[in-house]
Amino acid sequence: MNRDWLAVFEALKAVYSDGAFSNISINEAVSRHRGSRESFVRTFAKGVLRDSIRLDYVIDKLADKGIGSIKQRPLIILRMGIYAIDRLDSVPQHAAVSEAVELAKSVAKGSDRFVNGILRAYLRHRDEFDPEGMEPHIRCSFSEGVFSLLSEQYGAEVNDIVKALNTPPEVYLRANRLKAKRDEIIDMLKEQGIGAYPCEENSEAINAKGSGIVSSDLYRQGYYTVQSLSSMIAVKALDPKPGCKVLDLCSAPGGKTGYMAELMGDEGSITACDIYPHRLMLTQAAMKRTGVSICALEERDASVYEPGFEGRFDYVLADVPCSGLGVIASKPEIKLTTDPSRYDELISIQKEILANAIRYARPGGRVEYSTCTLNKNENEAVVKDVLSKACSSAGIVEMATIMPYNGKVGFFYTIIEK
Repeated sequence: MNRDWLAVFEALKAVYSDGAFSNISINEAVSRHRGSRESFVRTFAKGVLRDSIRLDYVIDKLADKGIGSIKQRPLIILRMGIYAIDRLDSVPQHAAVSEAVELAKSVAKGSDRFVNGILRAYLRHRDEFDPEGMEPHIRCSFSEGVFSLLSEQYGAEVNDIVKALNTPPEVYLRANRLKAKRDEIIDMLKEQGIGAYPCEENSEAINAKGSGIVSSDLYRQGYYTVQSLSSMIAVKALDPKPGCKVLDLCSAPGGKTGYMAELMGDEGSITACDIYPHRLMLTQAAMKRTGVSICALEERDASVYEPGFEGRFDYVLADVPCSGLGVIASKPEIKLTTDPSRYDELISIQKEILANAIRYARPGGRVEYSTCTLNKNENEAVVKDVLSKACSSAGIVEMATIMPYNGKVGFFYTIIEK
């Protein structure tokens, strides 16, 4: 039994069946199957998720009774097989069929002949599945609901957006200025065989390539943190000063919290909150790893008003829960959402958090509202609605949408001055 294929199957099953996050499910599958190739498993599993809508369209056409007649396990294997045939240059077509059939014998007993028949039929009729003949959302493999939402809000630019969101993202590291200068950290990374290049758009950002990034001693010693360039740009825009009082309302897993502390020279105070204790521990671990000492943790629901916070802080960061449409490139399962109206539940929470954040800032203080989504209903609309109802004395200093182009993830932030 091929350990790589088995690990991919288990990772995908956790996502499709249990709603697991792909990064977590892949990590767990690789850990269970020692000897599997992490890079291959990650690329394969993410690729299948990224291509799920198109793959299901093909399978539905090939199956005599349609995709609805296929049980989940053989369906996942068929997705893997067709994806491998189409996209994995390292796997010959005949080998893709053989691996899928062997996997079916192991984890979906009795379906191996069916899997073999569908995959061989695909090899015979593959040329008939011309992407130009597919509907736009199928061609780019987005759920119809998510594609329609983006199309309504961005018009013709939707084609560039979905292309970018279907491209595996660049890896960026944030150099920890508390430990060393960026150029020094780049030299250390290169000595360990990791490609590292300075980024002109942010003075702490490093574009990294290669393996071993999070297993390196440099990472464990806190010399850098993996963080998107877009996220770094947003935190730098808030620019908290040394000695100030900062409130981070939704801090986990701690990337933005740590960056603020580093910009502050680890001087002043940061109150880092999160609603879930286990996620708050991620912030605590990040602060310990990077050597941050000014962070105090509080288990707190940011949507519930805390009178003791009223007017206390120089800077307040509200990086709110969101639909995540800007980070589909790294979390492709997000684009499988069939009903975007679910996002309305998030919007009411986002408004409550932002209204509280403004109340917690001192007069003259600054609030940053940020998301990793491109959904304008969660971005501009939330800010404008809250400012019109909750705090007419606050004004927008800066509002920016970072599009998911040139290695960035989609991101939105607004700086508000009270």
